[in-house]
Amino acid sequence: MNDGKVYIIVGHYGSGKTEFAVNFVYNLVNQGRKVAISDLDIVNPYFRSREKSIEFKEVGVKLISNNFENDSLIDIPAISAEIQSLFINKERDNILDVGGDAVGATVLGRYAKDISRIDYEMWMVINANRYQTQSTEQVIEFIKNIEFKSNLKINGLINNTHYLRETSIEDIIKGDILVRSISKLINVSVKYVVYLKNKQSEVEKLNLLGELFPIDMHMRPNWL
Repeated sequence: MNDGKVYIIVGHYGSGKTEFAVNFVYNLVNQGRKVAISDLDIVNPYFRSREKSIEFKEVGVKLISNNFENDSLIDIPAISAEIQSLFINKERDNILDVGGDAVGATVLGRYAKDISRIDYEMWMVINANRYQTQSTEQVIEFIKNIEFKSNLKINGLINNTHYLRETSIEDIIKGDILVRSISKLINVSVKYVVYLKNKQSEVEKLNLLGELFPIDMHMRPNWL
């Protein structure tokens, strides 16, 4: 297999980008793909993809995070030099789970030249229930700031509108209306609409933009 791609997942704080990234990893694994994921979030110490290091290892996913054997208990802004392998290894799909907002996306600027030379997807995860991403104008402003800090272009939108386990069908529809508006204004396609698997039968009846993407909650314990 020499057709591996680089997927960059960005979004606002609380958008659920890490939950999506982790589920996307398992989705690729279930398709028989070789996968690596890099935890590039050096801003937020909570709900980090590197917390799933044991689970990733069990299914053959390579995790790249810090210089301390990806120890999830060591929270310092240190990124392993091994991240460079993500931009040259075409034998697998490589996922970059990036920190929130433009602040988190700044780290991408360090690798922008390497990334721009390859076939990459950069997706903005959008939760229309977050107080700073409820309008078209707000989200487009976030997109512009992330692109400016990263020196890369967002080329896909993810509707991940949710209230965690309390998410309703109305929430998902609300997100659909928002991403449709954004997609039309900036000419960027909607890649996926994300929802919990227990909503499958209801979601299938809707005319939503983007491929249906049912998920499990890997990043939140049942008590949260």
